[in-house]
Amino acid sequence: MSPSLAVGTSVPNVSFRVGRDEVSLESFKGEKNVVVAFYAAAFTGG
Repeated sequence: MSPSLAVGTSVPNVSFRVGRDEVSLESFKGEKNVVVAFYAAAFTGG
């Protein structure tokens, strides 16, 4: 199991594609709480 980050830990600004839009974590700064989860094998088909 991977180590977790502590609540309130700053993260680097990264961008994600959501459909045809690009969303960056920076756009949520000071506005909303964000949870980022990575599922590396989610779309591997096996």
